[in-house]
Amino acid sequence: MPELILPAPLWRRFAASIYDGLLLIGLWMVTLLLICLPLNSLLTLKPGNAMNRGLLLAVGIGFFVWFWTRGGQTLGMRAWRLQVRRSDGALLRIPVAVVRGMAMLIFWGLVLTPAAASVIHRFPSLESLLPQVQTASIVATLSVLLSIIAAQFDGRRRLPQDWIAGSEVVLLPLNPFPAAPKKK
Repeated sequence: MPELILPAPLWRRFAASIYDGLLLIGLWMVTLLLICLPLNSLLTLKPGNAMNRGLLLAVGIGFFVWFWTRGGQTLGMRAWRLQVRRSDGALLRIPVAVVRGMAMLIFWGLVLTPAAASVIHRFPSLESLLPQVQTASIVATLSVLLSIIAAQFDGRRRLPQDWIAGSEVVLLPLNPFPAAPKKK
């Protein structure tokens, strides 16, 4: 009898995102070292230019799209027995995975906005933006909290990226590959 597939608890999703974040930072470091630095030298571009940021964004989205369309699990999700899939149980297709990845980056951008706002006082040239940044930080914090509360009341524990992409994250059974029954 197949085991019941349950929605993934939010704490497991967060734990998997920490694993994936660490992997992504490593991937970005390799991208910067092997691609961005040589291109910056060759084209005499300043660090942090739009090309570098665009490349890092593409690598980040590509990381998730690759894993989500091939098995529905990033390495962090695999460690925590999570799988992202469409609401009908099928794997995500590339366009849906890209939309989900972009929505996820926006969500995590909102999560990290208060941290970014807390360091703005260290940059005197940005002091004039402090009231707008504080307002943005409050709005971002409220948006994230409302999203998490809404996910708790949603039967499938979906976050904004899941609502937008029509996906869900599920907790896989402890043994997804049970042994074949013994023959007599």
